[in-house]
Parts: sequence; C-alpha cells; structure tokens
Amino acid sequence: MNFSIIKKLNAIFCAIFLSVLFTITARPVNALSSNYGLKPQYGNNQIAENGQIDIFGKPGQTVSTGIMISNQSSTDSKYKVNFYTAGTSDDGSYIYQNGIRHDSSMKINLKNYVRPVHQIITVRANSVQPVTFNIVIPQQKFTGYLMGGISVAPYKQKAKTSLTGNGTLIKNKYSQGLAVKVRQSRGNIKEPKFRARYVVPTADKTLKSRGVNANIQNYVDGYQADLDVQAIVTRRPDDHKFKVKMKGNPQSVAPNSNYNFYIDWGKNPLQAGNYHLHMKYTTADKTKSWIVDKDFSISNADAAKYNKLSGIKPNYMWLWILIAILALLLVLGLGIYFGRRNQNKQQPMNNNMNNQR
Repeated sequence: MNFSIIKKLNAIFCAIFLSVLFTITARPVNALSSNYGLKPQYGNNQIAENGQIDIFGKPGQTVSTGIMISNQSSTDSKYKVNFYTAGTSDDGSYIYQNGIRHDSSMKINLKNYVRPVHQIITVRANSVQPVTFNIVIPQQKFTGYLMGGISVAPYKQKAKTSLTGNGTLIKNKYSQGLAVKVRQSRGNIKEPKFRARYVVPTADKTLKSRGVNANIQNYVDGYQADLDVQAIVTRRPDDHKFKVKMKGNPQSVAPNSNYNFYIDWGKNPLQAGNYHLHMKYTTADKTKSWIVDKDFSISNADAAKYNKLSGIKPNYMWLWILIAILALLLVLGLGIYFGRRNQNKQQPMNNNMNNQR
C-alpha cells in the first residue's frame, strides 16, 4: 500500500497546528512640549467660571468673549488662533480642529456666527495677550447647545516626526484649545440622543485586527460629557454561543455629530451572517442611560475581504480532511478490488485439481 499521500497530509496538518501567530503592538509616541498657556476670559454672559467659554444670549445679540495667551518663553512669539465647530473623534472624544466632518443633523454651524475665525497674534516674551471673538447668537431657535472650540498653535511651527513600533512615521504639531458652548438662554440644558446609522465590517492590516464600526450619531443639540459605554454584538436569531463585548473609553459626543465606534472581534475571524448590536451609554453616577440597538449583516465577500486584510488566511482544513478521506477510501477500494480479483483467479485452478482426483 502506498502511504505517500497520507504522509503529506499529516505533514500539512502538523504545520497548521504548530503555526505561531505574531501580533504587532505600537509603542507610544512622545508628547510635544509647549511654552505657552491659555485661559478663558469671563464676561457678563458667561454661565459659570468652569474652565471653558460657556455663554448665553438672546437671538441676534452679539456677545464678546475671548481667551488669554500666556507666552512663557524669553522671546516674542506668534500664534495661530482658529475657531472650529465641534465634532467627535472615532475614540468618542469631543474635538475642534480643521477637517471635521459635519453631521447631516446639524442645522446651525457655530463657526458661521463667529468673527474673526482666524487670527495671527504676537505675544511679547513673558507676557499675556488677550484675544477677542465676537459671537452672534443665531436668530434661528435652538433649545440646546451650539458647540465648538478655540485652537491655538505656534505660528509656522515645524512638525516633529516620530516612529511607532510598527515602523509608521508620524508627524505631530502641537496645539492647545478651549471649548466653547453657546446657548439662547442661561437655563438651557439638553441631553443627547443617540442612534446607530449603520454597522459595517472593518480591519486593520497593521494591528492584525478585525471587527465592525458602528457609526453612532448624536442627532440633537444636546450634550453630556464622559459617558460610560458598552457594546454587545450577538448573532441573529438568538445564537447564545456567539457574543462579542466591547467597553469604550468615556465618551463625550458633540451635539449633532457622528463617529465610528470600533468593536473588536478579538482572535475570532469574521463570519457571514445576521447580527444585532446593543449599546448602552451611562452617566458616571449611573443615574441616566441611553440605549442603541441595530440589526446588521456581514456578507461572505466582506468576511473574506477583511479576514484576509487582518492577516487571517482562508482555512482549508476541511478540504484536506476531505482529500484524506477520499484517498483512504480509494486505497481501501483498490485493496478490496485487487483482493477479490486474485481470489477469483485462484478459484478455477482449485476446481480443476478436485476434478482430476
């Protein structure tokens, strides 16, 4: 009997079972240092001295506000001072910077009511310079908040480069900022409302990870900072054997914004099928919570695409097992066939010997 096929299959199986999975982790990038500081200017329309610009005004009223830049160096310095409408980063942080995507639910863009939007300010050595902004309270009624922020960065600063553990080159520019919150009434307080716009599979080739991005939208002009969040993905209908959990960092989702909340599949490959997302946002004191539910599906094509992108190779174990079984059946079948044929050849000879006797 020829066992060469079975030996080859055994070698393949051993190679699969003894393979080692390597993961790449990035080292933290060193933070940049600064020699200047910021402080808000509190005016008559300030809600409270809470470390941010938090103002109110009647529709059409112009409110003057601003910041103080402290130059702590021994030379005169120039700074870029920009105003941006707020958004939310994909880690759930409230941000204000250039290039933020604005959500479709945003009816009033705060940046359009601020003047000037861009300034170049010179601050003498070891001194403090005020920077003023005029904010016109929109005529259009809103019951919550318009939010943004003031960003201050050294003028014409050169980006500092650093190398992560996986060899990625990152360019960093330093900036500082202060949040800005605008209301039409001092007593305006409004909570956010969340919903999932869509859930799609994704993968990171560098980190060798795969999972889904849930695009979460705060579709009203409400806001609540530092919410705890937990996401659970299960298979439909009610597959209790499959469950993926993800707990995020404290989430501060800007009014009328959306962001991608990543849910890591861990070591498991993506599998085609129907799924359900259940998310819960909770205040730090556990007194309030918000629920988000969303059904979604992963296709065979997307599962294969993102598994491959994250470094998972297609599993052909079932194919090799099938080949081994077929090969074994073939060998057994041939053995039985040739055994019976030899037996049939010997049978007439025995009969002839009996007749001669």
